[in-house]
Amino acid sequence: MNVSKTTINRNSYRRSIVPIAWLLLIGFDVCLMALTYAQDQPQTATANPQQAITQLAGPDVADEDAVRFEAIDVFVDSGSNALAAYQFELASESPGVEIVGIEGGEHAAFEEPPFYDPKAMNNNRVILAAFNTGDNLPSGRSRVARIHVQLQGSGAKQYRTELKASATTDGQRIQAQIEIAKAGA
Repeated sequence: MNVSKTTINRNSYRRSIVPIAWLLLIGFDVCLMALTYAQDQPQTATANPQQAITQLAGPDVADEDAVRFEAIDVFVDSGSNALAAYQFELASESPGVEIVGIEGGEHAAFEEPPFYDPKAMNNNRVILAAFNTGDNLPSGRSRVARIHVQLQGSGAKQYRTELKASATTDGQRIQAQIEIAKAGA
């Protein structure tokens, strides 16, 4: 009689474990979906003062199927502080824009191309970051990167930029502004 009682207890134990595992899995899936949903939501320019929408002019007479290439210069203005590190996001808000290349900046501290995820460029969006621990660092307005884009169609294209981080030599956050412009403009 003792043996059957043990068997019953083991079976009921197994039955109670399976639903708990399912509940944990379902809870994990719900959290994952919430995180994905939050990341996919468009952000407004007023949500973050470091975020801006910039419109860069394009030709009005181009064939809608015509492809052209342009370069976009990215400037960070750190005021009187030395800029040792930055991170920003650039995303196209217009159709027909593909990011195809990235170069470094004009100052020796940032002349190497910044770090970025090449796979992210497939979504017309890229996050760039660079840092320099040296003594020769820019201050004020400095071109930190040049982004090459392939454009299809005519007219102006809109880009969203957001400066996510800027820091000085001791790692302290500093106030800085980000700006983009067509290269050579």
